[in-house]
Amino acid sequence: MPSRRKAKPAMPSKRVPPSKPTFTSFPKPDSPLPAAIPPARNHTLGYHYPLLLDDGKSVDALLRWFEGIEEKRSMPWRKKWIDPEIFKGREGEDDLDEVLARRAYEVWVSEIMLQQTRVSTVIPYFKSWIAKWPTVQDLAEANHDDVLAAWKGLGYYSRATRLHEGSKAMIAKSASKPSSSSKCLIPSTAEELQQFPGIGRYTAGAISSIAFGVSEPVLDGNVIRVLSRQLGVYADSKDKKINDKLWDVADLLVKSVGRLKGEEDGKRSKAPGMWNQALMELGSTVCTPRPKCEECPIQGTCRGYAEGAVLARKRGKGGKEANGVKEEVGDIEDACALCEGLDTEDLATAPEDDDDEENEGEVATKSSKTKKRKVEPKKAPSRTISHYFAVKTPTAKPDPLSTAENDENLESAQANDSKKRKASSTPTLSSDTATLKRITAYCSLFPKKIPKKKVAEEEAVICIIELLSPAPDLPSKWLIEQRPAKGLLASLWQFPQSTLPSSSNTTASRKAAARNFLDGIDAGGDVDFGEAQFVDELGSLVHVFSHLKLTMHVQRFRLDAGATKAKISGSPARKWVAMEDMDGETLSTGMRRCWDLVKGKQ
Repeated sequence: MPSRRKAKPAMPSKRVPPSKPTFTSFPKPDSPLPAAIPPARNHTLGYHYPLLLDDGKSVDALLRWFEGIEEKRSMPWRKKWIDPEIFKGREGEDDLDEVLARRAYEVWVSEIMLQQTRVSTVIPYFKSWIAKWPTVQDLAEANHDDVLAAWKGLGYYSRATRLHEGSKAMIAKSASKPSSSSKCLIPSTAEELQQFPGIGRYTAGAISSIAFGVSEPVLDGNVIRVLSRQLGVYADSKDKKINDKLWDVADLLVKSVGRLKGEEDGKRSKAPGMWNQALMELGSTVCTPRPKCEECPIQGTCRGYAEGAVLARKRGKGGKEANGVKEEVGDIEDACALCEGLDTEDLATAPEDDDDEENEGEVATKSSKTKKRKVEPKKAPSRTISHYFAVKTPTAKPDPLSTAENDENLESAQANDSKKRKASSTPTLSSDTATLKRITAYCSLFPKKIPKKKVAEEEAVICIIELLSPAPDLPSKWLIEQRPAKGLLASLWQFPQSTLPSSSNTTASRKAAARNFLDGIDAGGDVDFGEAQFVDELGSLVHVFSHLKLTMHVQRFRLDAGATKAKISGSPARKWVAMEDMDGETLSTGMRRCWDLVKGKQ
């Protein structure tokens, strides 16, 4: 009986700084690997090694593509990189820190505004913001209510609060710096930037690379989509293990691009920022949920595209071999454990339209009293495997995927192919619309889509309280209160409101719940809200947040009180506002819709 081999002792793990990630999880294969054949997709971890690392031409192609897009798709926060070298020994050298700080501040503001918000929506807000507070110091000195007012309509108001808090923290830290250190108010490294409120790893990487030319990675939803398809990783990108590996790849790529473009000995360049912006732009405009693969400048390094091409060639044939393409079958111990099983029937779930990843945090729906638009019944899904990949009757027109030239293109990358053919690059299949549609449908499956959790539903009564003036010639005023400084819609103003129990589903029960709520309000001073008289229920509105579907039942009350009885104090902050001044208050989108119902009754 042969003796057992002794197990090798485990090597002690080495902690590597975040800026220098280990990359043993995606080892470089010894030879080019063929595309994994769906649906089994048998492959090793080495299959996910980023081909862009060894393809300088594709890197250049993406950068050139972005340079062209940058000119056509003009945005006020996109500016030429400021090279510190041009300031050395010249007039204005002392102004370098101020110039860099201003540029970094602009990048910071734009990145925060662009989170969950469309570019077209952000542009006027960005221009107005920068005109009002052109530097981080100006923002730090601003009144918080003014900051929230400037953000009005963008949604996710906590972003404005964090921007304001971050600017104040930066100014405070800058004041404590030794006089010999940099005078730039905004740090240049991602590690330092993440110490401030509201700046996470993504935002820090964007500021550091775009403004300062440091090779720091970015990973947002757009970049995740690009990298998942480039690497052929079919998994939930929100899973921490997968997300960490995508960060590793993003880091490795941006550092590789920096070196490729001559970044040595700590010298910075525009390359990291251009590269990061190119990836984000590609994911935003080309590598979308429904990709435009024919427009992609890095199609040749995309594992997802190559797999889609193989599946299109397979045309419904079973087995491990299809049209001369052989599947890689390795040792099961070396098989990739990251990717989840891909059922090509999942093509039925491929998106018909681009997912709206830039939608605002608050999504308004129409009042329940508004006439609903007629909705056509949904047709049976046609994006199925049989629809895209069923064997079809040959026609006189040759299939571009069955020609000898295209066979050679796909098989030349396979080292074990017994047939010797002329080598060439991955085929360009955009000339055949049907074939391209199959490929893009396949690519749209990456990254794996996880079913969204059902949004919680709540109902609330919104109390619009009118304070009648003791003098007939003076206008009425209306009560609003300020939300807590933390949490949903932090620090915004609202009309008093109370969550309803599920049993309060009639006008009478809602009226009773509102009455109990008003009786319990302690506003200090001389005001007794229990004396407020119910006028009517103005209507019901459905308002959808990212995590909550809220039905708001708007009820109007009237309080007949003299000026001396209108004084209110205590917490939360409350105040009476005249109708003509209400538009100037920082109300959330939902509260403005409630106010519109009031104005409609006047």
